[in-house]
Amino acid sequence: MKLAVIGAGTAGLAAARLIHQRQPHLTTTIYEKSRGLGGRAATRRREGFVFDHGAQYIKAPSAAVERFLTNELTADLLHDIGYPVWTFDQHNTITEGDRTHNADPKWVYRDGLNRLGKLLASDLDVQREVRIGRLQQISAHNHTGIGYELYHVDGQLVGVADMVLLTPPAPQIVDILNASEIDSGTRETLHAELAKAHYRRCLSLALAYDHTIERPFYALVNTDRAHPISWLGLEHKKGPERCPAGHSLLLPQMAAQFSLEHWETLTESLISLVAAQVSELLGMDLHTPLWGDVQRWRYALPASSADFATLNHTNSGLFFAGDYTIGPGRVHLAIESGWHVVEELERYLI
Repeated sequence: MKLAVIGAGTAGLAAARLIHQRQPHLTTTIYEKSRGLGGRAATRRREGFVFDHGAQYIKAPSAAVERFLTNELTADLLHDIGYPVWTFDQHNTITEGDRTHNADPKWVYRDGLNRLGKLLASDLDVQREVRIGRLQQISAHNHTGIGYELYHVDGQLVGVADMVLLTPPAPQIVDILNASEIDSGTRETLHAELAKAHYRRCLSLALAYDHTIERPFYALVNTDRAHPISWLGLEHKKGPERCPAGHSLLLPQMAAQFSLEHWETLTESLISLVAAQVSELLGMDLHTPLWGDVQRWRYALPASSADFATLNHTNSGLFFAGDYTIGPGRVHLAIESGWHVVEELERYLI
């Protein structure tokens, strides 16, 4: 029996890792369209700086997730940031954050959150820079008689599987299914459910400075949703490995409306605009960073979700995982979604 996993984000990797452990007879291959692993748990390096330009840290509200991070995966580079997250409003008024929430660890890897994807993918068959464009349902010699051919966007056949787990953002899955030849009733059910998942865009910037910026918090989060900035992280608070000595790195992530309005704004203009807003928020002149970086996340955070059971109970051999099936965009939710879909895969195998 063969399982194909489309997407090497956190959900896909967590699912593939668990199914590999629990069903070693099942041959699993992961197809990832890019070179990176871990999806929004992403890291960049530039001029001696290291910064997480997607997810900012990992929370572990359940004992299972905490054990997984600290015991099952190599934890040598894992640590708690140790600083709180404070809040701000549309008037740039900064207040101390919720002490209960701040008591929970905020886990990061010293060399960047993309370490998570690398750890999850260890010992797994990951085919990188392979973008699946469509599926072709075929007859198969298994207990259901259903299988799938997987085709690259260029039309080339890249694999055959008895089951397919799709883990990209919902709109990208819809594109794959629309191009696929599968049972029409199954397609209609899946399309109707996936259409319920909507995403907020996010412009994520990094601003580097040649002086220290010290505050009693690690980050600020906007609470009234009336500010252009949604999140401002002090990336250098994650550890000395993140910046050259005597330097600072700020990571503003912009609110959905601002991101939509400025999606096409030229990079240099966007950096200047956001640096001015950061200056106002922190009350200091930060208009001229050493350099700036921009990441445009089209599918940053699920604003609404699709029903996990509806997607995974079609008896078609098609399965779905991702944070859009379980709640807001959080790394630990993506992990749990991957674990949850393994239970559905195992039921299908019986």
